[in-house]
Amino acid sequence: MKRCCSLSTRSLRSILASLGLILAAAVIPSLSSVQAQPSPVSRPSSTSIRTPDFDETLSWYQDKLGFRLIGSENFVQGRRAVLERSGFLLEVTEVDHLLQQDQDPGATGDVAVTRLPVISLLVPDVDKEVSRLRKAGVDILQAPEDELDGRFRTAQVRDNGRHRIELREPIDESGFNAMGR
Repeated sequence: MKRCCSLSTRSLRSILASLGLILAAAVIPSLSSVQAQPSPVSRPSSTSIRTPDFDETLSWYQDKLGFRLIGSENFVQGRRAVLERSGFLLEVTEVDHLLQQDQDPGATGDVAVTRLPVISLLVPDVDKEVSRLRKAGVDILQAPEDELDGRFRTAQVRDNGRHRIELREPIDESGFNAMGR
């Protein structure tokens, strides 16, 4: 009998785990929209980062940015966890090494930081968030400033590794902040 279509137990578990993450990505944003009014600003609902400092990275995102752990899994090649903040999902994957990147001239502490933000979070008040993060010892890569089109006030910070995070405060034409500030 040919075994061309059979799946190993490990493959089946990996597929089921991936389906669970996809289901979580579909269900959690819809649940958060029931509790809060939808923002008129479109935004991504998830992203993924890779890190060799898995435990430290999970703690950093929970302690500094207020993400909560939804679930984690151990695999032969490393660990993976899903975190959530205001309907935004962040998948953190453990790797034994990072891919080489070009050095960013804005890098701090001799750590190569991604050139573009890997995460863009909507916050009610960028200035307060940056002040809080600065007091917590987070590297501030870009101080709060209004974008040229006047629709967002933004700032950028660095996580515990080398990922650039953009904080965005939506502002409409009248200067009103849709997030409640």
